[in-house]
Amino acid sequence: MRIFLACALTVLIETPFLALFGYRKRDEVIIVVCANVVTNLLLNLLLWRVPSLYGPAVYALEALVVAVEYGVYRLAFGPRRGLFWLTLAANALSYGLGLLIGPLL
Repeated sequence: MRIFLACALTVLIETPFLALFGYRKRDEVIIVVCANVVTNLLLNLLLWRVPSLYGPAVYALEALVVAVEYGVYRLAFGPRRGLFWLTLAANALSYGLGLLIGPLL
């Protein structure tokens, strides 16, 4: 159940963040939500099944998530200036807030 909560929080953080920077059209929001659901669930399922990946490996996996989401966004939205940095910032925000909120859940 915690995995689904983490996924929901990620979507609730990253989707409005990207919307603030102009990704508000219906199709854009759907793509952002789908990309986040897929990458978040895969990452958390992997961490749940292979607990030894916690620690420094989490940063490498988070970097992979950023790369995958950026790739999806670039394919869907086309090459846009600052898209990589926006994707990185959205993920850093959700990861950081997750660290703060996680112990409270």
